[in-house]
Amino acid sequence: MTRYKKEEPPPITLETTLENARRWLNIVRYGESGTVIQLQDDCEYRVLEIINNPKILKSILGPYYRKYLLKYIPIDQKDLHKTIKETLIELCIDRKIGTKGVLSRFSNSELLEEIANKGYDVGLFISHITFLLKNHYFQPLFDLELLIRTSKNLSVIVFSELDITHDRFNILVDKASFLYDHIIKYPMYSEADSRQFISHYNYHWNFSLPEKAIGEIVYACGGYLWLIHQAQRNLRDNPSMSVEEAVSDELMLRKLEAIWTKFSEEEKNIIRKIVFGDLEKSFTLSHEYEYLKCIKVIKDIGGKPILGIPILSHVVEKENRLSQFLIKDDRLFIGNKEITGRMSYKERIFMLSMVSSKKKIVSRDKVAQAIWGKDWEEKYSDWAIDRLAHRIRKKLRSLGIDEKLLKTVKKKGFLFG
Repeated sequence: MTRYKKEEPPPITLETTLENARRWLNIVRYGESGTVIQLQDDCEYRVLEIINNPKILKSILGPYYRKYLLKYIPIDQKDLHKTIKETLIELCIDRKIGTKGVLSRFSNSELLEEIANKGYDVGLFISHITFLLKNHYFQPLFDLELLIRTSKNLSVIVFSELDITHDRFNILVDKASFLYDHIIKYPMYSEADSRQFISHYNYHWNFSLPEKAIGEIVYACGGYLWLIHQAQRNLRDNPSMSVEEAVSDELMLRKLEAIWTKFSEEEKNIIRKIVFGDLEKSFTLSHEYEYLKCIKVIKDIGGKPILGIPILSHVVEKENRLSQFLIKDDRLFIGNKEITGRMSYKERIFMLSMVSSKKKIVSRDKVAQAIWGKDWEEKYSDWAIDRLAHRIRKKLRSLGIDEKLLKTVKKKGFLFG
């Protein structure tokens, strides 16, 4: 008797994939451009799942879908126009439009003209441009605007983790207007998509989770697949772990801190106020509030705003604990309470070094120099420094403070934060 393997579940629901395909491919079909704004940068498989699927392409682009040369390009820190040129050359070679030696001498405009002469249109899906936006290095985007305007057959869809509709990006509206032809603000995934994602990895790992655990993960992670994946992996590797532990371990906190850096200071301030329950009505009228609500980082339940990613509160609460550590005249305070007297001289010097460098790694050499002064090399002892860190953690615990705030970073030093 033949046994058939159960069909692999896709990472997200077919409905969501088709909705994305319709919106994105229609932009390409009509020779336009635009931006997909999304907090979670997971477009690799979302885009590839669409542009590598002939059935989807045919249904939206029509029977002549092969005339569209579609390519996904993650830019990261690479040169945007050099990467586009390499991509255009690759597309030409795939369709037997010239040889690499000849094509490499062409400009991007000339390559696009060669492609157009053969009856093809190009659709580029460009991601990982955050470094351009954060550093206000807009010139590559201005140059891309010119390329789109002067070519007959180029459509570009950019994926941005930052809200380019904010006033601070106004210069782009005029000089890189292709970004604004279409704006799609992509929210956190729905519960159905989140559950589909869990099923996808359960299948890959030959693993299963109780329904109650699945519901708790989906709620805690709010449709952010990167977080869901980490929680699911934690439970796979640690069967005795609770869901609460799985969504609050050290690796999860690091991921949450990475997500936290994607928000502007104004957005962070709104999230803080929601966590601590002191959001004034004036904040709900701001552009930032509307954006966070649109992408479902904020949800409105019964007229009350709550976090759409509940475990994001872990980062806010940790940040708040760190902000309470203050230094005044070489004395250490937690809020208004001085704790200098609770520590030995060496412990105080160690902690002053750490608190003055919050969220930065302090090397062992720097710690030793602070403790032993100019003779530190002669007196240096890894054992003594580790024992000192151990005693400080005990002191923090006795003061009701999370001792994990002081971390040992292997082969590098210590981190307070």
